Amino acid sequence: MVDLQTAMAAAAADRQKRLDKTDAERKKRRSGADLGIERFDPVKHVAKEKAETASMWFVLAYAVVVALLNRHMLMGWVGPGDGFLLWFLPIAMLIFLPRLHRLVMPEGFVEHYTSGTWVKAGFLHTFTFLAISFLLVNPPFGDVTAASLDGDWEIAVMSEDGELTLASASGDVMDMDGEGFAWSTEDGTLHGDAWLMFTLTDNHEVSENNVEVRLSSNADPSGSVLLPVDTVPLAFANLSQSDADHRWFLVPLGADLVEGRWTITVDIEEQGSPWVNTRVYAWHLDVIDERA
Repeated sequence: MVDLQTAMAAAAADRQKRLDKTDAERKKRRSGADLGIERFDPVKHVAKEKAETASMWFVLAYAVVVALLNRHMLMGWVGPGDGFLLWFLPIAMLIFLPRLHRLVMPEGFVEHYTSGTWVKAGFLHTFTFLAISFLLVNPPFGDVTAASLDGDWEIAVMSEDGELTLASASGDVMDMDGEGFAWSTEDGTLHGDAWLMFTLTDNHEVSENNVEVRLSSNADPSGSVLLPVDTVPLAFANLSQSDADHRWFLVPLGADLVEGRWTITVDIEEQGSPWVNTRVYAWHLDVIDERA
């Protein structure tokens, strides 16, 4: 038979064990050293921040150098034909970042670099290169595109009595989504002098673009004809859109165009930087005989 004092001592010991077990479980649920988290070391933290800051500035400088080499060397060598190389090769230069870090950075910095450092460096290099390259290929640092069409092109016909008819405003003309006009006539001939009108704009100097306009027809086997940019007649003076940023063209297509498809080719060329910029437009005018 157990006496009262022994029973009370056993109960107290059992209660203490339960309390110790509860405290141990509570510690496991808390964050901190019990979960294996390292103690915060301010000295090590400062050293790591310095290493990552040095890496950031190094990658920025590296990306700027790559962008400059791409703009002043690679673009002139490759030319405008292969755009894939112009962005793939410079971005692929990020594979040299780990080795360059180990060569340039102090040993105390290198020991803080991990795989995460190289991932961040790769993203920083890519987007810095793209941003700097965008600046370098646009005025005033560069010009890689020729002048482009501003608005819609137009065909105008001036009759013998001086009446001016625009294709876009004529009920006899069908617009083919900007690619051409189909002009219906009563006898298969577009009576009067036909003119081509269009306006070019450029992000640099639109006046520096050389423009050639050629005309060919399936009704004329002689081939294309180079057309001159003629003096603007008074009847067209109010249609001119030339200013500092726009260059208006008025090109005579000929008189009394016969039935068939007349193809208009506009070749634009400009000495840009670092290469020659070109652009080609092809439009057509279909003269249709309503009797057919």
